[in-house]
Amino acid sequence: MPNSTELQRQTIIQLVGRLLNLFLGLGAVAIMTRALGLAGFGEYTTIIAFLQFVALISGFGLGMTVGRELGRDEQNQSNFLGQAIGFRVTTAAIIFAAAPLVAASLGYQPFIVRGIALASLGFFANSLTAALVGVLQAKLKSATLVYVDLLGKSALLLGVAWAAYANLSVTGYLAVFVAANLLACLAMLLATRRLVSFRISFNPQAWAAIWRITWPIALTTTLNVIYFKADTVILSLLRPAEDVALYGAAYNVLEVLLAVPAIIGGLVLPLLARARAQGNQTETNKLYAGSFDALLTAGLAILVSMLFVGKPVMTIVAGANFATSGQILAILSLAILCSFIGNAAGYALFALDKQRQLIPVFGLGAAVGLAAYFILIPLYSYWGAAWGTVIVELLVNAAMITMLWRFGLKPSADRWPKIILATLALALGLALPGPLLVKIIAGGALWSGALWYLKLMPTRSQLIEL
Repeated sequence: MPNSTELQRQTIIQLVGRLLNLFLGLGAVAIMTRALGLAGFGEYTTIIAFLQFVALISGFGLGMTVGRELGRDEQNQSNFLGQAIGFRVTTAAIIFAAAPLVAASLGYQPFIVRGIALASLGFFANSLTAALVGVLQAKLKSATLVYVDLLGKSALLLGVAWAAYANLSVTGYLAVFVAANLLACLAMLLATRRLVSFRISFNPQAWAAIWRITWPIALTTTLNVIYFKADTVILSLLRPAEDVALYGAAYNVLEVLLAVPAIIGGLVLPLLARARAQGNQTETNKLYAGSFDALLTAGLAILVSMLFVGKPVMTIVAGANFATSGQILAILSLAILCSFIGNAAGYALFALDKQRQLIPVFGLGAAVGLAAYFILIPLYSYWGAAWGTVIVELLVNAAMITMLWRFGLKPSADRWPKIILATLALALGLALPGPLLVKIIAGGALWSGALWYLKLMPTRSQLIEL
């Protein structure tokens, strides 16, 4: 079984890749916001947000299930993966074909419905890519996963730049989105076939077995999506496109950042499942405590960064018309912190086969979230959406941490004073007078130096030790 040092190495590889993806994604947003304006970017965001809502509900937790099952049973990997992908292809095709019909029934304008029909092709490809991510994480092939992500994001950035140069409409940008996702899906299929030789299989009996494994996480994911993604959908139904654009610009950054806990959780998940299956409680505790500390460190750094420089960063990225998005992002960073530390508990509960216990937690979150959004959004628009997200994230993730505590896994506070000191060092650098770039460089340098000095990051000798 890979040791914790290898886990750290894999995490660093993916974090570096995610940082590069962040810049590529921000580049695409910067081009689109300027080329499409508030109204056009609001229409694009409405289409993408609606399909993200559909995609996350229909994901059925297959990515997590694949990662866990491959970590548990190395003898039956090919057969299981082939059946899982067949299940994903069939369900995704049905669901995304129905998405435009659902959008029309909700009263979206015909242009939005046509855009949803087009972009559904990209989300269909992305659903296959997401289902295969667990293979690379279970095999600890982080570099390959980074390459696939960078390929997709680079294609999107280049396509968006071409669309802006050609002065295309929102439809052109949606076509670029589809092409980039198809390319990333093809690359992911080729990469995973080198690790696990599988044939896509369409066997309803095998799908029933997969469904018995994944239905609890499918239900919890659905409830999670209702409280976490319904804000943008409700905002698009109740407020003008300009409000959706301002909220969507901030949310684009949030979604990129939320990939960090998915990276760490996806790497820890098969290791936790294996340690649990072998009855190794010490290793299980160590993996959970380590992932919690890593996510706490990252979450606090993001919170402090957005509070100090969120508004000027969004102004530079999206333009002066989107300065308000920086203030929205500062609020959403509180939700990011809650989600980061809660994700460590969520992945651990799934690894321990306790996902069914999450159903009432996420059910409560969905109920509170919908109530908050329908009350706050009509009154306060994107401010209400942002604070509603913070409220529900705090509630749900505190409940998950408490639940895991009752099952005998709890985070260790030994390194928290050091984590707080490193965060204060970051804040000190960002608070220095001077240009934005100077603040970012100073804050990053002080934070990295504090992490190294306080021994919160692995040394070079640890990284090369396997």
